[in-house]
Amino acid sequence: MLKARVRRRSVFAVIGGVIVILSGCATVPRSRNGSSAEIDVGDKTVTVPAFSISVRLSDAAKQRLQSMGESVIVIAYFDGDPLPGQGKYNPPMRDVFLGDDERLVDGKNVATFGSTKISKSSWDRLANKDYFVTINVVSARRASRDNLLECPSPEDRISKFAGRATEVLCRLIGEDEVTSK
Repeated sequence: MLKARVRRRSVFAVIGGVIVILSGCATVPRSRNGSSAEIDVGDKTVTVPAFSISVRLSDAAKQRLQSMGESVIVIAYFDGDPLPGQGKYNPPMRDVFLGDDERLVDGKNVATFGSTKISKSSWDRLANKDYFVTINVVSARRASRDNLLECPSPEDRISKFAGRATEVLCRLIGEDEVTSK
């Protein structure tokens, strides 16, 4: 009797896991540009103004990444504050999450965001259309399973990023500890 209950629970757990996986695939489509914003097939989109992130690596970080054949990824998160009554508690992002996009840096360590799209229905819920952008720079985790970089995370309104390159200075995690010994 106990074995039957355990088997039945296992079957339900597997079925529940499959449903969660399938529903996750259906509700968070990946666009061609890598954005993971939830954009309904019938929803119109708003194009994010073009901007770029220039990643400057410390000498130690540059040497370590090159020796490993590791790349750098820049991730941009888009969010904002809602119109009254339009919010949805969404930590750690602001109440209206517009999506995210990620880019590998090119040969000059620049990631250009020029074709990112966000959901118009989410954008319509914003109290201020000059929404926020938060930048995160990490190692691509192709040669190492862990992130190797420590970088600041610039955050500002899209108007401050649009049409320009923002520089982010990165070093190896723990680099100061190694050089001070």
